[in-house]
Amino acid sequence: MSDFLSQDELDALLKSFSESLPEEDKKMIEAIATLILDPASSALGMIVGRETRIKPAQITQTSLKDFITKSKEKIVLADVKLSDALQLNLSIAMPASLVLKIADLMMGGSGEVTDQNVDEIKLSALTEALNQMLGASITLLAEKAKGKVSLGKLEVKLVDDVESISTIFNPTELLVCVECQLEMENSSSSSLWLLTQLTAIKDVHEKLFPSKKEKEEEKVKVQPAKFEEFSPAETQIPPQPSEIQQKLELLFDVPLKVVVELGRARMTLKQVMDLTIGSLIELDKLTGEPVDVLVNGKLIARGEVVVIDENFGVRITEIVSPRQRLYSIRETNGI
Repeated sequence: MSDFLSQDELDALLKSFSESLPEEDKKMIEAIATLILDPASSALGMIVGRETRIKPAQITQTSLKDFITKSKEKIVLADVKLSDALQLNLSIAMPASLVLKIADLMMGGSGEVTDQNVDEIKLSALTEALNQMLGASITLLAEKAKGKVSLGKLEVKLVDDVESISTIFNPTELLVCVECQLEMENSSSSSLWLLTQLTAIKDVHEKLFPSKKEKEEEKVKVQPAKFEEFSPAETQIPPQPSEIQQKLELLFDVPLKVVVELGRARMTLKQVMDLTIGSLIELDKLTGEPVDVLVNGKLIARGEVVVIDENFGVRITEIVSPRQRLYSIRETNGI
């Protein structure tokens, strides 16, 4: 027996080393993946109308080429680019069966798909779902990063040939691969994968979860406060109502958009596409219930619908307090 390893044994050994990750790195990757997946799960659940949960299950390293080559079914790949406060390139890989299920549920179906063809309509449906899912994730990430996080245009494509695929990563580059389990109500679980660079994950983790040393450096030196003595006459007097009124008068000619909302309804994409002349839409308000009066999207009053000559109008029956109305206007106009 030879004391030397064959080339195949050497390749297998090197590959096992390259695919292994320290536990510390795995915990870091899992923390970032969870931040992305938790809001995305809730958003997907609202889109398909079923309780949904996506959670990381296994973390390895592989190249995009090896990942796609070893896949048992066709893969749909979505390239995601985050910028501004957080810099992260991410590929979301989904099996074709999961893409078809999500698209069918979005169109009002049962999720049981017989047609295995992933066409442009289904890819468009998936793109819309991913946009809403990632939008929810970015809101949480921006809050954690205490800054703006932007999402670039999504590139969603069905992978037919790994050799000719165009992606944000080099197909042979070693990437972190997070296998995730998607559990959906009244449906069997499915897998999807997040692929990204380890260095990018580390940078994001440092910004979202700064080390103790960095936190200490950010602390402000505390010392006893020293206050000057003021006579009662020098004490600052809070603005009087007349002063506030004078400042508010400067804004009286600012145009605002007033909308009277009769009611709302939640519909699937299929139901909207099926609307024709004469179709009825059931709203979430009862007959005779007051309608909402919104100013720039802010609720300020409620009232009942009346007819004035030949036009509709609204008679105000309930109104929020002047303070609440002022705050609503200030929030809307960024005052």
